[in-house]
Parts: sequence; C-alpha cells; structure tokens
Amino acid sequence: MKEKGRFLKKYRGNECLNCGVPLDIVDRYCNHCGQINTNKRLSLKDFFNEFFASIFSYDSRLRHTILALLFKPGKISKEYIEGKRVKYANPFRFYLSVSIIFFIINGLFIDFDGFRTEIEDQVTEGKKTFEEIKEAVPIDSIRQEIRKTEDLSEEDLALINKKLLDIEGLSSLSAKKTESKKATYYSQEEINNMNIFEKGYKLFPMYEDYHDRTGEKSAHRALADLKHEKSRLNRYIYHRVLKTNEIEENYGQEFFEFIFNKLPFIIFFFLPFFALSIWLLYIRRSFNYMEHLIFTFHTQTMFFIIIGFSILISKIANLNAFFGVAMLAFLFYLYKAMRKFYNQGRAKTIVKFLLVNVLFFILATLGSVLTIVGSIFIF
Repeated sequence: MKEKGRFLKKYRGNECLNCGVPLDIVDRYCNHCGQINTNKRLSLKDFFNEFFASIFSYDSRLRHTILALLFKPGKISKEYIEGKRVKYANPFRFYLSVSIIFFIINGLFIDFDGFRTEIEDQVTEGKKTFEEIKEAVPIDSIRQEIRKTEDLSEEDLALINKKLLDIEGLSSLSAKKTESKKATYYSQEEINNMNIFEKGYKLFPMYEDYHDRTGEKSAHRALADLKHEKSRLNRYIYHRVLKTNEIEENYGQEFFEFIFNKLPFIIFFFLPFFALSIWLLYIRRSFNYMEHLIFTFHTQTMFFIIIGFSILISKIANLNAFFGVAMLAFLFYLYKAMRKFYNQGRAKTIVKFLLVNVLFFILATLGSVLTIVGSIFIF
C-alpha cells in the first residue's frame, strides 16, 4: 500500500503519543492502543482522507456481509460462530443500522395524515347518511303509530322497537356514550383511602368528565379547582385523559406515529425472546443461546432488506403485488438459512420451519398487544 499524508515514515516517532509505548520506525500503528504512529499535525486534507479511508475499509466488510446474506443463506451465521468474523460486520450493530434505515425509508411512504383524513371523511359521510335516513324515516312518528296498534303482541312490539333502535344507530350509541360519562366525583380524603388500582379506574372517569365539562387542559388548574393534591399520580391520570382526547380528535394519528417511531427498538428487544424459542426448539443440538441469537439477527436483517426493497419497488413501479412475492421469497430464504445453519435434513427443517413461523406469529401478537398497552401509558 502506497504511503501518503500522515503515514509517511518521516513523520513517525519512537514513542506512541497516546499511551507512551516505545515504537519502531516501521510501526504504522501503536501495537498497544492502535493509534497512528505520526507526529504530523492534523490538516483538513488528512482528516478527510482518513474519514473516507475508514468508510471504504468498512465497506469491505459491508460488501462481504451483504453478499453472504443475499446469496448464501445461513453461511454468514455459520462462519461467524465458527470464528470467521473479521470480514463480516457485527451482526447486532449491522441489524440496528439496517432496521433504522428500513424504518426511515418506510416512514417516507406512510401517509399517516392521509389515513386520518380518509377515516375522518368516512365518519363524516356515515353521519351524513345517518341524518338522511333519519329524515326519510320518521322514527318517532312510527313509534306513535305502533302504540296505537292493538293487535300486536308484547313480543312483536319488542322486536319492532329493537329494529328501530338499530336504525337509530349512531344516535343510540351517542346517547349511551353520554350516559356512561356520568361520573362520581371524589374528594381528596376519599382518594387517600383508595388503593392504587381503585385510584386508576375511579379517577380517570372523574377527570374525563371534568375535562368534558370545562375543557381545562392544565392539570394544575384542574386539580386546584377539584381541590385535589397535585401529586404525581393525579397529574399523570389527568394527562392520560388529555392524551386520550387527543387520540379521539385526530383518529389516533399521533398515537400510531409514536408507536411506529419506536418499532426499531421494540423489535430489537423482542428478538432475544424469539431466539429463546428457537433455542428451545433446537435444544438437543449443540448450539448455545448466543449462536441462535446471531442467526436470528442475521435473518431479521435479511427480512428488512427484502421487504425494504419490495416497498421501494412497489411505490416506484406501483406494483402492490410485489410485496407478497417478497414475503414468499423471504420465507424460502428462511428455510434455506435454517437448513444450512442447523445442518438438518429437509423433513426436519420443514417441520421446524413451520413451528418457527407459528412461534413467531404468537410472539409477534403478544408483543403487539404489550406494545399498544405500554404505549397508552407512556404516550
């Protein structure tokens, strides 16, 4: 390699400037701390040369990693656990990099505002249709006429009344909702005698009713008006009321954006549990948990790469069916990766492949529920 800039021999010293270890003139780097052996003052040109050199150096590992992932399923995981790691990127760091890029690109194509507008338009159209039905069908007049009818049994009257309530639809639901919002108000002394669970389900409807009546958005002013302590729990519950109203007003747009922005880290913490399920599935094999985890990170990284490209192609070429093709491609890839990594026959691999997918969907469902519930408390 041709030496230039700060790597020239004329700039090398006999001692590392970082840790003080003695060096020879032929040493380009300190064998103790790894710093460059040079006395040359850093210039802008040297800085950018070393910056791009480090990128191309990483690019070599990046190229080997991507090629192995794309064209040799399971090979990179197998070689990594066997100790061939220098030419490959760290699986955990590489997964995080790819997942963040995937969600950034995917976020560019997801129109949360468009979804909210579409739902809002559907609700508006539904209300308009309902009002038209109410005008066309005078329900109150029909009820009065039915009451005058003498030859109808009690069962017939009940059935007709039920049908009329179904026609009323939104009006009936609205009445029930208004009725259900009648809340009991508690003094601070009564609150102090409640346990933590009682406070949760009794304070929320009370604060919600207060907010609906007053529109107060300041927890401090609301608690002062109610003569409640400005404790952390009271303020937290009132803030939950405000957030719940915001979700209803914008049809959940900000809430789902919040969850979407956290997905890369949620999935990252979810994968170790998935790796644990694979470890239990292959418990009779000699692989330890960390080796299963490495395989899991590699296959999940490949999932993001395949699905990411499918989304780009679908949006650019307007081919919605391409996403389904990409999912099938990934499933085939996963089967091949399992076959290569665990080195088992076709029959056993197919059975475990099916079990792995069942476990994945169970854990994904559980993870989704926990994510939504957790997000409600921290959003």
